[in-house]
This record gives sequence, C-alpha cells and structure tokens, in this order.
Amino acid sequence: MDCTVRPQPTTQPTALCRDLADAFRALGHPVRVMLPQRIREDGGCVAELGATIGQSQPSVSQRPGVLRDRRIIEPVRKGNRTCYRLRDERVKAPMRFAAEVLGPGEAAVAP
Repeated sequence: MDCTVRPQPTTQPTALCRDLADAFRALGHPVRVMLPQRIREDGGCVAELGATIGQSQPSVSQRPGVLRDRRIIEPVRKGNRTCYRLRDERVKAPMRFAAEVLGPGEAAVAP
C-alpha cells in the first residue's frame, strides 16, 4: 500500500489514498464510530442498536447509510427489519489502533 505523496508538484493521491480518506470520513461522527463495534457485539438491527448506544431509532437509522456507502457495513434483511453486519472483521483493527494511539485510558473499541 503506497499512500505517500511524493515531492513532485504534479503528484496526485492514488485511488487507494482517496478510498482510505473516504472510509475515515465515514467514521467522522462518534455514533458512526460506535456502530461497527455494536454491530459486531450485539447484532445489527436498528432498534437494538439504538438501545445499546442511547440514540433514538430515527437517529440510528440515518447513520448506517454513510458506513454502507463506504463498504464498512452491509444490510441484511431479517423479516421486516433492516439489520447490518460488518463486511469485513478487519475493519476493527484500524479503529482499535486509533483508540490506542489517541488517548490513555479505556479504549473505545474492543478487540
């Protein structure tokens, strides 16, 4: 993975760099940071997610769209309910790393 910008003034970020930036922007809200962890731990149906993160169902319903668009989570139908699952469990690693780097104390993202 080469996401470095070289000193030449005409160098542009690679497609991978742009994709990574989009993924990190998708996690730019505290609730969207919490969702992948809660989906993995507690299941990903909107009603249950709202209860576990202390948000109303309408508020939670809006948040997964950005994560879905960035291919972090994907929808799963369970009867008449919309639930979500992680597209790839490896998404937890950079979140865990960031929590360890950014602050002392309890990490916000479980292993």
